[in-house]
Amino acid sequence: MKTEIHVTGMRCSGCELLVTEALEEMEGVEKVRASYETGVIQVEYDDARVDLAAIRAVIQDQGFSVSA
Repeated sequence: MKTEIHVTGMRCSGCELLVTEALEEMEGVEKVRASYETGVIQVEYDDARVDLAAIRAVIQDQGFSVSA
């Protein structure tokens, strides 16, 4: 499954790396691409192993706000 999550608070490539590494550590997350310039995180994941709510929670745990 693929999704785009809109976030606020990413200001640099270090922010991208922080959230990318955190998401890639999750079981079921297959691919992550984060862009601070657009404020979008693209995530490919296995929805049988992880749900979108858990992905959003990890992003928020890294200090970023997830848009509705």
